[in-house]
This record gives sequence, structure tokens and C-alpha cells, in this order.
Amino acid sequence: MSTPMSTPTSTPTSTPSTTVVGTAAPPVPDPGAARRRGPHWGRIVFGLTLVVVGAGSLLAGQGVAVPWHLLPAAGLILVGFVLLLSLAGGTGRADVVVLGVVFLVAATAVGTGVDRFAGPVGDRTVGAAGFTAPTRVSAGTVTVDLTDAALPARGRLEVSVGAGRVELRLPAEPAVRVHTGVVMGTVVADGAPVAQGVDLDWTAPGTGSAPVAVEIGVGAGEVEVTRERT
Repeated sequence: MSTPMSTPTSTPTSTPSTTVVGTAAPPVPDPGAARRRGPHWGRIVFGLTLVVVGAGSLLAGQGVAVPWHLLPAAGLILVGFVLLLSLAGGTGRADVVVLGVVFLVAATAVGTGVDRFAGPVGDRTVGAAGFTAPTRVSAGTVTVDLTDAALPARGRLEVSVGAGRVELRLPAEPAVRVHTGVVMGTVVADGAPVAQGVDLDWTAPGTGSAPVAVEIGVGAGEVEVTRERT
């Protein structure tokens, strides 16, 4: 009797796995890291401003005259200088720009004489009878007619307008010293423009020694001076 032959079973051969060890990628440099490692310029400007205000208040308390009107201009200079320094690095440039806008608004208010805008709104007429009473209008037209009565031997009239017009009518005699300061606008004398633009300062010629004076200040607008003809 023959014995059946068994079929040999093949054993699968396992293939050894190969682990690939990769090299870690070098960190990507952050181009803004160097800039962020500098000082916070906004805090520096704010701190310096507080120091100046505090020192000025201390001096003012001791009776020292402090030129506060120069603070906004000095602040703008500081902001410009700090913005140049911030190009080398640091943070807080946006805060510096905001402080610069604040200083600019303050400087504009000081330059235009913001106190002129504290008066009433409307038109007013002033005659020779009310010569010594100061007149202030925030917006409107002020007519100063010094031809309706005799002028005093000496005196000074102050007229201040924030935005608007001043019409000054002068008699032929006596001579009246007229000085006008206009931040932005025009000065007209006897129908002819004598000054136009910004930061105007005009004095009627030949009246420097007159004992009677009219001081006119306008933030934005026009001053018209008319003298009677003999």
C-alpha cells in the first residue's frame, strides 16, 4: 500500500522593514523678530510727555512762567525724531503716530488762537461810544464804525473773531493805529488787498505813534479797513 505524499508548505519570508530617519528642517528665520526686539517707542514718547508736563506743572506752581503753547510743537518734533529711530527696530510705531496726531491737533488749536472761538455767534456793531469795550465773536461779522462820534484822546479797542469778518471804518482824523493779526485769510485796506495767506501781521502805515489803537485778531477770515477821505 502506498503512502500518500504530503505537499511541503512554504513559510513566508518576512522582509525586514527599513526605518528612514529624516533630518529636521532648520527653523525659518522670522524677519520681524529683530524689529520686535527693540524698545516700545510709543511708551517712550508718552513717558517723556508726562515728564515734561509734570516738570512744567511743578515750575508753574513755583511761579515760573512756563511756555505751554510750545508743548505741541515740541511734541511733534519728538514724534518725528522717534519715528526715524524706530526704523532701526522696536515696536509701538502706531502709538507714536497716534500721539503725533494728538500733538498736531493741539498745535493747530494753539496756532489758530482757539480762545477766539469762545465768544458768541452772530454779527455785532461797535461804535466810537463803546471804544474801550473789547469785542469777541466766535463766528460772524463785527463792524467797527468809528465815524459815528468823536474818538477819545487815547485808548485801545480789541476785536477778536474766530471765523468771519471784521469791517473797520475810520475817520480821516485823528490818526488811529490799526494792527491786525490773521491766522489765515486776507487784509484789505481802502479797497486793495495788502496781505493774504497765513500768519498775517499788518499795521496801518504811518500810525505807529498814534495814541488811539485798534487791535484786530482773526482766526480765519477777512479784515477790511476803510478810512474816510477828506
